[in-house]
Amino acid sequence: MVYSPQGLLRSDSIPEVGEDAAATVGMAETLSEEEQDELRKELAKVEEEIQTLSQVLAAKEKHLAEIKRKLGINSLQELKQNITKSWQDVTSTTAYVPVHNDYLAC
Repeated sequence: MVYSPQGLLRSDSIPEVGEDAAATVGMAETLSEEEQDELRKELAKVEEEIQTLSQVLAAKEKHLAEIKRKLGINSLQELKQNITKSWQDVTSTTAYVPVHNDYLAC
């Protein structure tokens, strides 16, 4: 259910990812043929851009993995670095320092 401009609930569904929103809401019948054609062209363009970005991301991830391999960085080393960094972040917080100092004073 979604809210209508009057604040009342409507029973029509919200379109899911990949679902044709115009067909779901029934707006296609209110659009002119020219507007529908324009929206279809825009849809195709956006889908193409998404595909291109996905390919670029995959290439970047592959390049990243290659650089890490050349530097000798593996998953275990990354995990250790992340844990070390997280622990440093925790120990430098204003909540940790007073509690830690109180514990040492006991």
